[in-house]
Amino acid sequence: MRKRTLRKVSTFTDRWAAEGFLFVLPALFFVTVFIIVPVCLNFVLAFTNYRGFGVPYRYIGLRNFQSIFTDSSFYLVLGNTFKLLLIYVVALNIVAVFLAIKIVDIGRAFGNFIKSLLYFPCLLAPIVVGFVWRMILNYQRGLVNVSLRRLGLDFLALNWLGEKGLVIPVISLVIVWFATGYYTIIYYAGLMAISPEYYEVATIEGASGTQKFRFVTLPLLAPAITINVVLSTMGVLGAYDLPTTLSSGGGPGYFGTTLAIQVIRYVYESYQQGKALSVAVVMSGIAIVLSYFELKLLVKREVHT
Repeated sequence: MRKRTLRKVSTFTDRWAAEGFLFVLPALFFVTVFIIVPVCLNFVLAFTNYRGFGVPYRYIGLRNFQSIFTDSSFYLVLGNTFKLLLIYVVALNIVAVFLAIKIVDIGRAFGNFIKSLLYFPCLLAPIVVGFVWRMILNYQRGLVNVSLRRLGLDFLALNWLGEKGLVIPVISLVIVWFATGYYTIIYYAGLMAISPEYYEVATIEGASGTQKFRFVTLPLLAPAITINVVLSTMGVLGAYDLPTTLSSGGGPGYFGTTLAIQVIRYVYESYQQGKALSVAVVMSGIAIVLSYFELKLLVKREVHT
């Protein structure tokens, strides 16, 4: 009797697993065709002199990688990418945490309006956002500089997207403005999952607002911080449309160029698809290493309730 029962349970489990696999199969097919296969092809073709569809190519080993690593502009582009990454990830998560806390403090009624307002830029096409901000930051007729000049602050009217030291920080802050709403919603969900009892106990113990934030909010918000840090890192590494629109294709010179923009430059300006693919491999390696260490560091700090 027991064996028969176990056999029925096993049959039911196998059937349930098979049905579940059928539901996953369409998604698995699209992930394989549009993500896994292209990534593998990218890695293989990075070691060839590939020049596009229909053109013969051959294996050339590490020549593409030697070419990009001996190019002085590559290190400038790499530095720009890390600068953009650092400013964006740090500023974005600080602003998003602050806004999420303020929305919780405001209350649900007005807080929902604020969330909608913050999330609205995320619904816009990045290229449209880039063109609008280029007009706002235009040196001669942009809203920012015109307003500063009318206030008598001419010395603050800078060439925001034309100065080599300003272009990456300005691009970072524009992307922060664009993406803040999305990450704020994730932090808001994390805050709502924290039981009010923890704050009640902290109040009874005489904890100040700063102490509550440090010893209650931050530790319990750690899972959301992990998600947002990794997502924002991956997002900005592959960002192309908004940065290239703001910097007019990576200018001035290479001072506004990131790895993602450099890939497109190699493809459409110099027609060096092999080098473009090798830069993409380097970018993928950076993404894997950064995400690994971010997860390793941040997951340890998570407190599960």
